[in-house]
Amino acid sequence: MLVHITLDLTEEATEARADAVLEALHGAGMRDIDARFLKRYALVSGQLEASQIEAVEALDVVKAVEPDGTVTAL
Repeated sequence: MLVHITLDLTEEATEARADAVLEALHGAGMRDIDARFLKRYALVSGQLEASQIEAVEALDVVKAVEPDGTVTAL
């Protein structure tokens, strides 16, 4: 499933740790990582199996993991 991940990093920390953060996310099971907003907004998106969400949430740099979804009006 597609997820959006908010990281708990300042802009300076993101610059210094970008490669390590992406490697940690990949190691926790995230695939097809889109890091175009990593340095500016500390956000990444990618594919993640539902069973791997807890592993990603356990990373010290992860603030939130949000599955991409469809909003349906009532």
